[in-house]
Amino acid sequence: FIYNIIWKSARSRGRQSINIMTIKHDLGRGNAFVMGLLIGSTAALLIHRLATSRPSTLPNEKHDSASLNDDQNNQIQQCLPPEIRSEMLSRNALYFASSNGMPRIESSHVLVVGLGGVGSHTAHMLARSGVGYIRMVDFDQVTLSSLNRHAVATLKDVGLPKAIVLAHHLREICPDEKKLVLDPVVKMYTGDKERDGSMMDPPSERCQRWDLVIDAIDDVPTKANLIAYCAKRGIRVISCMGAGGKADPTRVHISDLRSASKDPLATSVRQKLRYLWKKEQKDTGEQNGKKSGDESDYWLSCIDDDSKVAIVYSSEKVVAKLAQITDEQKEEGLHNFGAMDNMRVRVLPVVGTMPAIMGQTLAAMALCELGGKPFRPVGAERVGRNVRHKLYQHLCNREKKIEQKLKSTVTDQNRNTSNDPEFRGQYTPDGTYIGPVQIDADDVEYIMAELWRNKCAVTGVGLGTVMSLVRWDRTRPAAPDNLVLMCSKAVVKFDQDWEELGDGRNGVEEERRRKIEGRLKMCALEAEIF
Repeated sequence: FIYNIIWKSARSRGRQSINIMTIKHDLGRGNAFVMGLLIGSTAALLIHRLATSRPSTLPNEKHDSASLNDDQNNQIQQCLPPEIRSEMLSRNALYFASSNGMPRIESSHVLVVGLGGVGSHTAHMLARSGVGYIRMVDFDQVTLSSLNRHAVATLKDVGLPKAIVLAHHLREICPDEKKLVLDPVVKMYTGDKERDGSMMDPPSERCQRWDLVIDAIDDVPTKANLIAYCAKRGIRVISCMGAGGKADPTRVHISDLRSASKDPLATSVRQKLRYLWKKEQKDTGEQNGKKSGDESDYWLSCIDDDSKVAIVYSSEKVVAKLAQITDEQKEEGLHNFGAMDNMRVRVLPVVGTMPAIMGQTLAAMALCELGGKPFRPVGAERVGRNVRHKLYQHLCNREKKIEQKLKSTVTDQNRNTSNDPEFRGQYTPDGTYIGPVQIDADDVEYIMAELWRNKCAVTGVGLGTVMSLVRWDRTRPAAPDNLVLMCSKAVVKFDQDWEELGDGRNGVEEERRRKIEGRLKMCALEAEIF
């Protein structure tokens, strides 16, 4: 009611300024109650605006990082009492109690590159969950079209740098800058040391290396440069692929870069990484791009090794195409419409939920790793029932052949009549177990997808080649914690090594063998729990 009176009074006189005396005349003499209500409401509105207004000036850069301005610094230099901070993180602390993970999370240092729909949600949740130091890198500003997917930006943030906007909002979550250090950098990562400055350097006074790097970049060359930089230095990376044009949350997976075969961005990044490796090989003359004869020093192996680079991606096919180039863009030149030189011009269709889901997935994986409680993602590709059945039958046939070959060597002394399934069967003089397979066809999916993630445990090759389940330790039965998924080539070598070396495991590279046996041990622990 009051707003309508003020607005009509101003419009009727052809001006935007409001004259209290004029309004008083319009309201009538003697209506003191309405007049008091008007003045009080106006004063309250002004006080609210002053209290919630944000500085309009942009902060200056400091040590390649954009710092919050002096007014904000005065606001945030507050110490949270330990009991308040402890209660804020109490639910997380309960989750990580078994691994004593919260102290590690609170002392961790994470670099987040890219603060759009994906990266803003990741940084937001890392800050809420207690990560002690977060450097947030992005050259771009909040736009109106950003508001459908950005984690914290509002209408009044439009035009401001994403890094600064995110830092401002996260500071409101934890005003104690000793408990949460926010380091916003308004700059684009290029891979050029001179242009990037100290952007990639960890805070030397706190740590010597990043605990984790989150890649939420949507530009192929920049993304590949960042992954290559980290792979060469042994820095753990969790990277997100394309979220545009997709909406199905059930198709989001975590895997290595090669397994993300259905994501066009992942395909382009793999190609760019190979190009960078070949260029480096040519420039330096290094054999196969290795620093030494050890295959673990081969940085391009990050494509197949999710312990170096883990990928969050969607296997859903893109259901919405890029926006068409307009006549205006054609006339004025496409180079005039990109946010930066050599960056994508056409607009991606984005349902705001998908970047949020992917960003939260990145944060979940990061927190669990930092807290010493990592999870093992399920394999992305489900295999059909017929494939699972064939794999099971192949295992049964393989075990029968082993039994027929060795049964004649079993004596009465080696026979076992125990009712315990673990010992039911017979043993040869050299200790080899021969007996029934201790899984059924329904167990095959768990072994393939959850235990081995549909990849050969020896070579790392994924689906698309003939696979078999092979008993790893022949002194034990064919149970889930003793079955390894191998491609046909690896099976042939494994069997040859049994004949020549006395144990097929001895022919497996030491580091690979350690990982295989570690995963089998985890399977045994899960069996004990459930």
